[in-house]
Amino acid sequence: MRRTQAERRAQTERRLLEATMEIVASRGVRAVTLAAVGEAAGYSRGIVTHQFGSRQGLLDALTLELQNRFVPPETDDVLEFVDAYLAAFEERPLDTRVYAVLWAEAQAGDVDLLPAFEARDARFRATMAGYLDGDEAMAAVVVALLRGVALMQPEDARAQVRALLARGVASST
Repeated sequence: MRRTQAERRAQTERRLLEATMEIVASRGVRAVTLAAVGEAAGYSRGIVTHQFGSRQGLLDALTLELQNRFVPPETDDVLEFVDAYLAAFEERPLDTRVYAVLWAEAQAGDVDLLPAFEARDARFRATMAGYLDGDEAMAAVVVALLRGVALMQPEDARAQVRALLARGVASST
């Protein structure tokens, strides 16, 4: 059965994003070039440029893809959200590691990642604020806590963060 152009394009995009993840995981963000990604995915540099326009476009698409892989639970309970978010660390360790590396590089000033993470972090804070009755300051603190946990990856992170937030959320209501 012949695939449509849209299906071929989607498959190419997936292969390029997966190749980018492998490069970030094994060699770091600085090793991500359009040529390296094309080669790792079995394509030319030109297809990467055609799909994403630039390195910045590629990294933006990757950060969005990784963020979209987490689907918040259908609940308004912030503790259930946090538990599901931290469970995703355990379920998809490669996604977590790559996202953390990308985020850290953005914070270190990578110009191709800064715009992507401004958008990703704003979306994450807004989502968290929705779970916290619009409390943007508390949302920023919880997001910072979760980012820190992602970088540290303690074994009992879910239990520690859940207990901390349970105390904090209970005292703020």
